[in-house]
Amino acid sequence: MSAAAVVTHAGIIAAGEGSRLAASHPGLVKPLVPVSGVPLCHWVARGLREAGATQITVLLNTRGRAVRESLSRAFPETRWDFLEADTASSWESFRLVSGALSKKTEGFVITTVDSLIPPSQTAFFAARAVECRAEAALALTGFVDDEKPLWADVAADGFVTALGPKARLKNRVTSGLYYMSAALAARMPEARAFDSLRGYWTSLVEGGVRVAGVNLSKTVDVDRPEDIREAEGFLKQESASW
Repeated sequence: MSAAAVVTHAGIIAAGEGSRLAASHPGLVKPLVPVSGVPLCHWVARGLREAGATQITVLLNTRGRAVRESLSRAFPETRWDFLEADTASSWESFRLVSGALSKKTEGFVITTVDSLIPPSQTAFFAARAVECRAEAALALTGFVDDEKPLWADVAADGFVTALGPKARLKNRVTSGLYYMSAALAARMPEARAFDSLRGYWTSLVEGGVRVAGVNLSKTVDVDRPEDIREAEGFLKQESASW
């Protein structure tokens, strides 16, 4: 299966509050915060599209309706499916998007709206997840600039053996890009089962689910005002990829 076929369906989680960016960008919801003059959500959508996604499901909160209009205008050729919910946790958001996508395709990728990942790396990630017959996959990076990184240990066969406190190597962290099979998504527990997305993924690994760990090059998360400068330098360096 080609990388383009793998990422035909993708999702973006954009329902967070973005409280740390609110002071520096008053009146703007996080997905619309500009990075090099372009809304953050446009960079993420462009990355998914360049990697082959033609149908993208986006979860927004009730204050994010301007994001819907912005993406629809910027990418009119994309088939958009907008969900709206004020979710209680990252896990609940992921669960909603996964549930919607699992009804459309056998496998899909989901990214958070604050993760900047070059399109070629997104395509590589999706292709690798399918190639190794994983039920799920986590994108990993050696670039660590997170206040609370989720560390991951990966065995020689490419599958994750430990996440979080149980990880021992401390050389790879998750980077906000995920692959899920529809079959696994259909078995997701209730929203109240976890209070965070990392809790869900940790439970998968500890429960014996085959979760592939795919090493990518540098990726950047935009959570704080100071992250924007890092992101702009990263985008300039990776300009040929976008």
